[in-house]
Amino acid sequence: MSDVDDTPLGRAFRIMETLSSHPDGLTLSEIAAATELVVATVHRQLNTLISVGAVRKLNTKAFVLGERMWVIASQMTNGADITHSAAPVLKDLADRFGETTFLARLADSTVEVMSTCTPTAFGQSFVQPGRGMPLYAAATGKILLALSTDSFIDDYLKLPRTAFTANTKVDEDDIRAEIAQIRERKIAICNNEFDPGILSYAAAVEDRRTGLTYALAVFGLADRFSSIDRGTVETQLLNAAQRLSLSLRSNGK
Repeated sequence: MSDVDDTPLGRAFRIMETLSSHPDGLTLSEIAAATELVVATVHRQLNTLISVGAVRKLNTKAFVLGERMWVIASQMTNGADITHSAAPVLKDLADRFGETTFLARLADSTVEVMSTCTPTAFGQSFVQPGRGMPLYAAATGKILLALSTDSFIDDYLKLPRTAFTANTKVDEDDIRAEIAQIRERKIAICNNEFDPGILSYAAAVEDRRTGLTYALAVFGLADRFSSIDRGTVETQLLNAAQRLSLSLRSNGK
């Protein structure tokens, strides 16, 4: 290679740029060949990159980009890769139940809707991307809160809470009891607790590339949506969340 930055930092970027175009990973010798660096140099650089989370070693002895690089990429694109992967999963759920589905994430101490999908049928409920929702009342908020650290939960529960409806849980003991239940069942439900007359379910989507967790939800008018068996909704939603988690993992190996 000519006109190439051969400083340690420059070599590190050459390695990461090479790995970015090989999501399945490359072995030590393959990286050396692709970057035109000697194996000893690549080995030394990889150890440094692994120590800061920029590269990860797989059980196959191949190397891929690490958690920190995926976090940076996700932040730079505002989660575009995640919403892209979620689109077919959201559509499948929306058409299966005839209700609105959406993907959300934790943003400071609230829920941020990232993308939505309405069913093919007209006249169903919907929610706009970017909308914020409380962690203690909305189904997506509940699942994200339940999967947060205990210290985050302790700090969050010090914040004031509003009773949006007569069903909203605002007592700390009630919220903590529900958190324990959600952690055990892996699913959260909001029945007329945030938006009046709305029933919603949410499950967690784990992005192993970044260590971040998202919420996959389906909701509709309680009078209509409650006619569908709860166990059926929960099973289908958990399966969909698992499919999306596996899809993200395959993209980052």
